[in-house]
Amino acid sequence: MRNFEKPNLILSKCLEYCNCRYNGDKIPDKFVRKLEKHVNYIKICPEVEMGLGVPRNSVRLIKSNDEYRLVDSMTGEDHTAKMDNYIKELTSKLNEEEIEGFIAKTRSPSCGSNDSKVYPKAGKVPALGEKRAGYFTDNLSKIFPSLVIENEGRIKNFKLRENFLIKIFMLADLRSVIENGKIKELIDFHSNNKYLIMSYNQAGLNKLGRIVAAHEKGRTKETMRKYREEIIKTLSLLPDTGKRVNMLQHIFGYVSSDISREEREYFLETLKDFREAKVPFSLPLALLRSWVIRFKVEYLMSQTIFSPFPDGLIDLSDSGNGRL
Repeated sequence: MRNFEKPNLILSKCLEYCNCRYNGDKIPDKFVRKLEKHVNYIKICPEVEMGLGVPRNSVRLIKSNDEYRLVDSMTGEDHTAKMDNYIKELTSKLNEEEIEGFIAKTRSPSCGSNDSKVYPKAGKVPALGEKRAGYFTDNLSKIFPSLVIENEGRIKNFKLRENFLIKIFMLADLRSVIENGKIKELIDFHSNNKYLIMSYNQAGLNKLGRIVAAHEKGRTKETMRKYREEIIKTLSLLPDTGKRVNMLQHIFGYVSSDISREEREYFLETLKDFREAKVPFSLPLALLRSWVIRFKVEYLMSQTIFSPFPDGLIDLSDSGNGRL
């Protein structure tokens, strides 16, 4: 059983924990609650933290002279400076390398991740038709660009939830490696995550390998800094079918000579079905894992691709839900 480092996550605390929305509500969220025992939450409500009460008039993201500001939706009172001060205060207390992600509140003018409405002004006016990150989220991501950010709406989608979990648990493991400061641990991390990283980006995997190989004695911190920067870039896109097929074929090469002809044919047929979206990724992966265990392929036993995050955090009922 793999031991997982706990990711540190900023959380919009109106999700599941606090009645701090503008109308005094909170939003029940089973996933946020389920994830709790596996992560360390930093629970915040930027609107409350900057001094607004509960209940309160809703705030609004407006665009004026190509500048985005946060204002009271009814009175037009400008809250931008107060929010800027809170962001400055929060980020001064946190270290980017110690925070893996942020679960934001969908559509929030402060905490939305990609779907906050933008208005021309306060009052009863239609939105501009533009959607973007909320004011807090946008500015936080500029200060901490390596944060893995999703909202509770998108994270209901199977692929997006899987991607979010893979990233935050991999980065949490890397944080532990960096804190320990031993190059041997970085070498092991790179080796154990080889096929998981390959499923995202083969070229990125190669660059990461060169960073590790080029390590010079006495420059471990610099090597780890470069490695972290490069892995953030490598994980920036969702894995696609072609990359996953390539990765599965690499693993298959370790066991293909040990299995029967019928098993090889079945696997290749399953791989073809996966390529054509007839079966989920988990099926060919599970077949490979069964052979790795059966033939005791030591090098592959520790590969994180077979267990990238704790069990029970994702299920097939999530598939197709959520907003892409």
